[in-house]
Amino acid sequence: MSQIGVVSDIHGNLPALEAVLNSLEKSRVERIFCCGDIVGYGPWPGLCVRRIREANPLCVQGNHDAAACARLPFDHFTPSAQLVIKWTTAHISNKETIYLKELPAIHTEDNLVMVHGSLRGPLWEYISDRWVATENFSLFNRPLALFGHSHIQGGFVSLEGKVDLLRPTKEPLKLAPEAKYLINPGSVGQPRDGDPRAAYAVVDLLNREVHFKRISYDINMIKKRILREGLPRDLGDRLSLGR
Repeated sequence: MSQIGVVSDIHGNLPALEAVLNSLEKSRVERIFCCGDIVGYGPWPGLCVRRIREANPLCVQGNHDAAACARLPFDHFTPSAQLVIKWTTAHISNKETIYLKELPAIHTEDNLVMVHGSLRGPLWEYISDRWVATENFSLFNRPLALFGHSHIQGGFVSLEGKVDLLRPTKEPLKLAPEAKYLINPGSVGQPRDGDPRAAYAVVDLLNREVHFKRISYDINMIKKRILREGLPRDLGDRLSLGR
């Protein structure tokens, strides 16, 4: 396996997911890795679960996935998120619920490890600063860790005892053989880095490169569906801002 597509935080946004999966198909990636949160916030939870299953990815469980299948209490979620979790639970099938429930918290292979939040807190912790990144680098001995949860594309690199922030650029990120990396593909369905386009990444293991990608999709379609389903308007409005 040389090229993998990496997605995360789909959050029930079917138009964004379709745009990303179509792009990955054209890129001819050999496998797809999903860092969790297939559902939550968006109005197509069941269809997103089914579409992800068709893509046959290696997938870990996100906090919204866990809450939707009653494996995690949701009293610490925001009021809007709690409302959508309850709505999602009523709008996914038993088969889809079982799929979410059976997703592992962590997936490990020879060259990488994948989690939703962090190695230290798979469902809850955000890797959003150098201190938290440093703590997590100490928990894995592989060259690459994939994570999501923050909805911010980029990551961190650890080299010679120093941890630095990685920001996505148009040029591929070259992976130094002596370094370790925490890579976040960004959010497919609800970006929070100021760019409303769906975010994902392609990791080229053979050439040791990470390509951070963005793709446009029909945001108005999901905004209209959110209102039609009676979900909070702000969940659609924020998609136009990427916040």
